[in-house]
Amino acid sequence: MPRRSDRQVFVSVNWLAEHLHDDHLRIFDARYVAPHESPQGEGMYEAGHLPGATFVHWRRDLSVNTEPVPNLVLGAEAFAAKMSQLGVDADTTVIVYDLGNVIWAARIWWALRYYGHDKVYVLEGGAAAWEAAGKPMTTAVVAPPANKTFVPRVRPEMRASKAQVHAAIADPDTTIIETRRESGMRESGGTVKGAYWLPSTTVFAPKENYQALIPEAELDGYLRDIGVEEAGQLVAT
Repeated sequence: MPRRSDRQVFVSVNWLAEHLHDDHLRIFDARYVAPHESPQGEGMYEAGHLPGATFVHWRRDLSVNTEPVPNLVLGAEAFAAKMSQLGVDADTTVIVYDLGNVIWAARIWWALRYYGHDKVYVLEGGAAAWEAAGKPMTTAVVAPPANKTFVPRVRPEMRASKAQVHAAIADPDTTIIETRRESGMRESGGTVKGAYWLPSTTVFAPKENYQALIPEAELDGYLRDIGVEEAGQLVAT
Protein backbone atom coordinates (compact mmCIF):
# COMPACT_ATOMS: atom_id res chain seq x y z
CA MET A 1 0.00 0.00 0.00
CA PRO A 2 1.60 3.31 -1.05
CA ARG A 3 2.77 5.82 1.59
CA ARG A 4 2.80 9.58 1.25
CA SER A 5 6.14 11.19 1.99
CA ASP A 6 4.38 14.33 3.28
CA ARG A 7 2.66 12.37 6.05
CA GLN A 8 5.58 11.19 8.13
CA VAL A 9 4.43 10.44 11.66
CA PHE A 10 7.48 9.11 13.52
CA VAL A 11 11.06 10.06 14.20
CA SER A 12 13.57 7.62 15.62
CA VAL A 13 15.51 7.85 18.85
CA ASN A 14 18.73 8.34 16.88
CA TRP A 15 17.23 11.16 14.83
CA LEU A 16 16.09 13.02 17.93
CA ALA A 17 19.45 12.50 19.66
CA GLU A 18 21.18 14.08 16.66
CA HIS A 19 18.75 17.03 16.52
CA LEU A 20 18.20 17.52 20.25
CA HIS A 21 19.72 21.01 20.27
CA ASP A 22 18.33 22.27 16.97
CA ASP A 23 16.86 25.74 16.90
CA HIS A 24 13.06 25.80 16.74
CA LEU A 25 12.73 22.31 18.25
CA ARG A 26 10.19 21.72 21.04
CA ILE A 27 9.73 18.41 22.83
CA PHE A 28 6.51 17.51 24.63
CA ASP A 29 6.39 14.85 27.34
CA ALA A 30 2.86 13.44 27.04
CA ARG A 31 3.18 10.47 29.41
CA TYR A 32 -0.18 9.65 30.91
CA VAL A 33 -1.66 6.88 33.05
CA ALA A 34 -5.15 6.33 34.43
CA PRO A 35 -6.04 8.50 37.45
CA HIS A 36 -5.86 5.54 39.86
CA GLU A 37 -2.36 4.54 38.74
CA SER A 38 0.96 5.74 40.13
CA PRO A 39 3.18 7.49 39.37
CA GLN A 40 1.19 9.97 37.34
CA GLY A 41 2.67 11.63 34.27
CA GLU A 42 3.81 14.69 36.20
CA GLY A 43 5.63 12.43 38.65
CA MET A 44 7.39 10.63 35.82
CA TYR A 45 8.40 13.97 34.33
CA GLU A 46 9.79 15.20 37.64
CA ALA A 47 11.74 11.97 38.12
CA GLY A 48 13.35 12.23 34.70
CA HIS A 49 12.51 13.33 31.16
CA LEU A 50 14.14 13.96 27.80
CA PRO A 51 16.42 17.03 27.80
CA GLY A 52 14.48 20.15 26.87
CA ALA A 53 11.06 18.52 27.22
CA THR A 54 7.99 20.26 28.61
CA PHE A 55 5.26 18.23 30.27
CA VAL A 56 1.91 18.45 28.48
CA HIS A 57 -1.19 16.81 29.92
CA TRP A 58 -3.68 16.02 27.15
CA ARG A 59 -6.80 16.03 29.31
CA ARG A 60 -5.90 19.03 31.42
CA ASP A 61 -4.08 21.21 28.88
CA LEU A 62 -5.48 20.42 25.43
CA SER A 63 -8.95 18.99 25.72
CA VAL A 64 -12.46 19.72 26.94
CA ASN A 65 -13.71 17.08 29.38
CA THR A 66 -17.44 17.68 29.59
CA GLU A 67 -19.68 14.65 29.90
CA PRO A 68 -20.96 12.70 28.08
CA VAL A 69 -18.10 13.11 25.58
CA PRO A 70 -14.75 13.87 27.24
CA ASN A 71 -11.36 14.27 25.58
CA LEU A 72 -12.53 16.61 22.82
CA VAL A 73 -9.73 18.81 21.53
CA LEU A 74 -9.83 22.47 22.57
CA GLY A 75 -11.40 25.00 20.25
CA ALA A 76 -9.11 26.92 17.89
CA GLU A 77 -8.64 30.01 20.03
CA ALA A 78 -7.92 28.13 23.26
CA PHE A 79 -5.65 25.64 21.50
CA ALA A 80 -3.69 28.44 19.86
CA ALA A 81 -3.25 30.21 23.19
CA LYS A 82 -1.90 27.03 24.78
CA MET A 83 0.51 26.33 21.94
CA SER A 84 1.77 29.90 22.05
CA GLN A 85 2.33 29.47 25.79
CA LEU A 86 4.24 26.25 25.08
CA GLY A 87 6.54 28.07 22.66
CA VAL A 88 5.16 26.85 19.34
CA ASP A 89 4.83 28.94 16.20
CA ALA A 90 4.91 28.22 12.46
CA ASP A 91 8.70 27.62 12.49
CA THR A 92 8.64 25.13 15.36
CA THR A 93 9.24 21.41 14.94
CA VAL A 94 7.39 19.55 17.69
CA ILE A 95 8.38 16.08 18.88
CA VAL A 96 5.89 14.33 21.19
CA TYR A 97 6.58 11.25 23.26
CA ASP A 98 4.68 9.16 25.79
CA LEU A 99 5.33 5.90 27.62
CA GLY A 100 5.91 4.15 24.32
CA ASN A 101 2.38 3.04 23.46
CA VAL A 102 1.78 6.12 21.23
CA ILE A 103 -1.79 6.60 22.47
CA TRP A 104 -1.34 10.03 24.04
CA ALA A 105 1.45 11.30 21.84
CA ALA A 106 -0.70 10.52 18.80
CA ARG A 107 -3.55 12.65 20.16
CA ILE A 108 -1.29 15.69 20.32
CA TRP A 109 0.16 14.88 16.88
CA TRP A 110 -3.39 14.75 15.47
CA ALA A 111 -4.46 17.96 17.21
CA LEU A 112 -1.52 19.94 15.84
CA ARG A 113 -2.11 18.58 12.35
CA TYR A 114 -5.81 19.36 12.66
CA TYR A 115 -4.94 22.94 13.46
CA GLY A 116 -2.62 23.19 10.47
CA HIS A 117 0.82 22.52 11.97
CA ASP A 118 2.67 19.99 9.82
CA LYS A 119 6.02 19.93 11.59
CA VAL A 120 5.00 17.56 14.36
CA TYR A 121 6.21 14.00 14.91
CA VAL A 122 5.91 11.19 17.45
CA LEU A 123 9.03 9.67 18.97
CA GLU A 124 8.91 6.00 18.01
CA GLY A 125 8.96 3.89 21.15
CA GLY A 126 8.58 6.94 23.39
CA ALA A 127 10.49 7.42 26.62
CA ALA A 128 11.00 3.66 26.96
CA ALA A 129 12.88 3.41 23.66
CA TRP A 130 14.94 6.50 24.51
CA GLU A 131 16.05 4.98 27.81
CA ALA A 132 16.61 1.54 26.28
CA ALA A 133 19.05 3.15 23.84
CA GLY A 134 21.01 4.62 26.75
CA LYS A 135 20.12 8.21 25.91
CA PRO A 136 20.23 10.82 28.68
CA MET A 137 17.36 11.80 30.93
CA THR A 138 17.28 14.93 33.07
CA THR A 139 15.31 16.57 35.85
CA ALA A 140 16.11 20.08 34.61
CA VAL A 141 13.08 22.12 33.61
CA VAL A 142 13.48 24.44 30.64
CA ALA A 143 11.07 27.35 30.20
CA PRO A 144 9.39 27.48 26.76
CA PRO A 145 10.59 30.31 24.53
CA ALA A 146 8.54 33.47 24.98
CA ASN A 147 6.84 35.66 22.38
CA LYS A 148 5.67 32.80 20.17
CA THR A 149 2.34 33.01 18.38
CA PHE A 150 0.56 29.93 17.12
CA VAL A 151 -1.91 30.68 14.33
CA PRO A 152 -4.46 27.86 13.85
CA ARG A 153 -5.49 26.82 10.35
CA VAL A 154 -8.32 24.36 10.86
CA ARG A 155 -8.50 21.33 8.59
CA PRO A 156 -12.16 20.32 8.86
CA GLU A 157 -11.60 17.27 6.65
CA MET A 158 -9.63 15.65 9.47
CA ARG A 159 -12.61 15.49 11.81
CA ALA A 160 -15.99 13.88 11.19
CA SER A 161 -19.11 15.27 12.79
CA LYS A 162 -21.87 13.09 14.21
CA ALA A 163 -23.98 13.84 11.12
CA GLN A 164 -21.13 12.84 8.82
CA VAL A 165 -20.67 9.54 10.63
CA HIS A 166 -24.40 8.84 10.35
CA ALA A 167 -24.15 9.47 6.61
CA ALA A 168 -21.04 7.29 6.36
CA ILE A 169 -22.89 4.27 7.76
CA ALA A 170 -25.01 4.09 4.62
CA ASP A 171 -22.22 5.11 2.21
CA PRO A 172 -20.69 2.08 0.45
CA ASP A 173 -17.61 4.14 -0.47
CA THR A 174 -16.75 4.87 3.16
CA THR A 175 -14.98 2.46 5.49
CA ILE A 176 -15.42 3.02 9.22
CA ILE A 177 -12.71 1.67 11.52
CA GLU A 178 -13.22 1.14 15.23
CA THR A 179 -9.82 1.50 16.94
CA ARG A 180 -10.81 1.25 20.60
CA ARG A 181 -10.14 -1.75 22.76
CA GLU A 182 -12.98 -4.07 23.65
CA SER A 183 -13.21 -2.56 27.14
CA GLY A 184 -13.69 0.93 25.68
CA MET A 185 -16.50 -0.21 23.42
CA ARG A 186 -18.16 -2.05 26.27
CA GLU A 187 -18.02 1.00 28.55
CA SER A 188 -19.59 3.22 25.90
CA GLY A 189 -22.30 0.74 24.97
CA GLY A 190 -21.02 -0.42 21.60
CA THR A 191 -19.60 0.92 18.38
CA VAL A 192 -20.71 2.55 15.14
CA LYS A 193 -22.91 0.30 13.02
CA GLY A 194 -20.93 -1.41 10.28
CA ALA A 195 -17.52 -0.46 11.67
CA TYR A 196 -14.59 -2.80 11.22
CA TRP A 197 -12.77 -3.53 14.45
CA LEU A 198 -9.04 -2.85 14.22
CA PRO A 199 -7.97 -2.01 17.79
CA SER A 200 -4.88 0.14 18.16
CA THR A 201 -3.20 -2.71 20.05
CA THR A 202 -3.26 -4.81 16.86
CA VAL A 203 -0.71 -2.61 15.10
CA PHE A 204 1.91 -2.81 17.84
CA ALA A 205 4.18 -5.62 19.02
CA PRO A 206 6.53 -5.85 22.01
CA LYS A 207 10.11 -4.73 21.37
CA GLU A 208 12.50 -4.67 24.30
CA ASN A 209 10.63 -2.62 26.92
CA TYR A 210 8.25 -0.75 24.63
CA GLN A 211 5.71 -1.27 21.85
CA ALA A 212 6.85 -0.93 18.24
CA LEU A 213 4.76 -0.72 15.10
CA ILE A 214 4.31 -4.00 13.29
CA PRO A 215 6.00 -4.29 9.85
CA GLU A 216 4.28 -2.36 7.06
CA ALA A 217 3.51 -5.53 5.12
CA GLU A 218 1.66 -6.97 8.10
CA LEU A 219 -0.26 -3.74 8.64
CA ASP A 220 -1.17 -3.66 4.95
CA GLY A 221 -2.66 -7.12 5.33
CA TYR A 222 -5.01 -5.94 8.06
CA LEU A 223 -6.02 -2.89 6.00
CA ARG A 224 -6.68 -4.93 2.87
CA ASP A 225 -8.85 -7.32 4.86
CA ILE A 226 -11.22 -4.50 5.78
CA GLY A 227 -11.27 -2.97 2.30
CA VAL A 228 -9.25 0.16 2.86
CA GLU A 229 -7.72 0.12 -0.62
CA GLU A 230 -11.16 0.27 -2.23
CA ALA A 231 -12.58 2.89 0.13
CA GLY A 232 -13.24 6.39 -1.09
CA GLN A 233 -12.78 7.73 2.42
CA LEU A 234 -12.03 6.47 5.92
CA VAL A 235 -13.58 7.33 9.26
CA ALA A 236 -11.79 6.16 12.41
CA THR A 237 -13.31 6.17 15.88
